[in-house]
Amino acid sequence: MFSNTIRKNNLLFSLLSVVFIVLAVSIINGLSGYFVNNETAKVERVVTKNLALVRSKFEATLFMDTYLADSLATVVTIDPKFATDNWQTIAAKLLQKARFVRNVGLAPNNVISKVYPIEGNEGAIGFDFRTQPNQLRTVLLAKQTQQVIIDGPLTLVQGGTGLIARYPIFSDYPINQTYWGTVSVVMDYEKLLEDIGIKDFSGAQIALRQPSASNSTERVFYGDNTIFEGPDVLYSVMLPNGSWEMAAKFNLSDMEHIQDTRLIVNFFGYSVAFLLYTIMFLHYRNYRRVHKASLHDELTRLPNRRFMLSLLNKQMKPSDTPQPFALLNIDLNDFKRVNDELGHEAGDELLKHVAKELQGCVRNSDTVARFGGDEFIVQLQNVATVENVEVVIHKIRQALEGHVLHWGEEQIQPSLSIGYTFYHGQSTNVKQLLSEADQAMYQQKSLYKPKAAV
Repeated sequence: MFSNTIRKNNLLFSLLSVVFIVLAVSIINGLSGYFVNNETAKVERVVTKNLALVRSKFEATLFMDTYLADSLATVVTIDPKFATDNWQTIAAKLLQKARFVRNVGLAPNNVISKVYPIEGNEGAIGFDFRTQPNQLRTVLLAKQTQQVIIDGPLTLVQGGTGLIARYPIFSDYPINQTYWGTVSVVMDYEKLLEDIGIKDFSGAQIALRQPSASNSTERVFYGDNTIFEGPDVLYSVMLPNGSWEMAAKFNLSDMEHIQDTRLIVNFFGYSVAFLLYTIMFLHYRNYRRVHKASLHDELTRLPNRRFMLSLLNKQMKPSDTPQPFALLNIDLNDFKRVNDELGHEAGDELLKHVAKELQGCVRNSDTVARFGGDEFIVQLQNVATVENVEVVIHKIRQALEGHVLHWGEEQIQPSLSIGYTFYHGQSTNVKQLLSEADQAMYQQKSLYKPKAAV
């Protein structure tokens, strides 16, 4: 019974440990999520601001180079022959000021006749826009709207990818009824993207698409088109005539700052949880040791008087279904003489010997306790008849008489006086029950005849 109590306490502590671990993990995960979400929100605000800066820089760069090229279109409009004759000088001036203009072309009647610089762009000379429907569409759109149109990004005849600003030229300005041709200003698309920081942008995936009137359908020309399916940020990128859309989805899970926050919170959280659990475990171990000491006989390792009284009080509480038991009071005969003649060490060994044999004679559900001095109490669970008790008493006497304790050259033959009583739910208390067993034991003791010597 004593070991059952210890097992119950250990089971309870194990359950508490599981609850503690589950709560600790839940709290740490909650705190980690809270701090990570806070940091994520801060980073998202920074990323959103940086995206706005990218958009603004994109717009500023496009407008700057586009309107620098507008001066070239003006010169051609005023005097096409002068512009054609002095093409190299006029085009060179433009490229000196522009940042991303790769080349400029002059196309009377929509056929390119002049390109600057010529080196590397020889393939563009003689290109007829009417042979390339995709480019012809924007050329005609510029003619129709009489405004500059941004075309692209598209693959260039001379190689590479570019954005093209197309300027319609009319020989009867400002009436604009007689179409002369077009001026094309090619901007380096890849270099532009690198400069504005869109290619190595950190914290978000970016996509660009063209919903302008130059195409019948929206065209994603940079990034993954799925980014436009529920983007975290969506901006319009204003063009000289029309607009693009820039969408972004945050990609913060791999950012070092966010990961560091998660690691720090988890480290401190689990460190504190481990410390608290260690303290709880040490308190429980100390409690178990103190509790065991308070209910445990140090010499025999049996439950003590306090434990037995607590057990009896618990089992004798009024109940509709009382559990019957027998209570044995066992006293060692001639124990004082053993102590006097052989010494207290021999007496202690005799007590331990008797305790061990008593435990071997009862079931796991029964309880053997040292009640004090040389007195032992045995509670036999669910035993309610004299015959059953006598069987156990006979077994006890046989065991102790058959196992003599050797002490030096001496042999100690234990002798027991055993009295017993029953509890089957009758109106009584622990004190009375113990008194009945004690009286029965003394009746047995009165019949004992001491031996002449140990």
